[in-house]
Amino acid sequence: MQDSTTTQAHRLLGMLTGRRILDLGCAGGGAAVAFARAGATVLAVDASLAAVEATRSLADREDVRFEVHHADLAELAFLRADSIDATYSDGALAEVPDLARVFRQVHRVLRQGAPFVIVLPHPFAALAPAPTVPTFDDAVRPTVRSFSEVFTELVRAGFRVDTLLEPALPSADGRDLGRTVLRARKEGV
Repeated sequence: MQDSTTTQAHRLLGMLTGRRILDLGCAGGGAAVAFARAGATVLAVDASLAAVEATRSLADREDVRFEVHHADLAELAFLRADSIDATYSDGALAEVPDLARVFRQVHRVLRQGAPFVIVLPHPFAALAPAPTVPTFDDAVRPTVRSFSEVFTELVRAGFRVDTLLEPALPSADGRDLGRTVLRARKEGV
């Protein structure tokens, strides 16, 4: 079951039937499976071998087929230029060391005007107080990138941001500051 942020992010991709979708940082494969079921040709990539294996396992269990690649998110040489109709990344870009390089590679493989939908922790998540009783989620809390860093690197790579969705107010305990969803489109050459 998808949460509302994930549902909104998926909608920003538009129609999926017959389109080539790059799932950048596929994690456990949930999005890749959903996109394949919606009729897309999916190419899933993750830097974690465990995530790649989990994605393949989920695809087998769900009886869907798509390509899964174990690669650094900025290493997309296996894809031709202008060969992808949309790119989706949920959370993975919070962990990449060279965001600019990833954006340049995504720009290279996307077709002109194609969407790049990104889900990241909201920048205010860095201000959340540390919990009094840590949980597993607290131990693996992702890096929080500023809007200025993300927007600047997208523009430098040749994208135009056309949508920004911010989370609702945080929960009463102040811990859930939500995720930001943005859609950028490839411009330029």
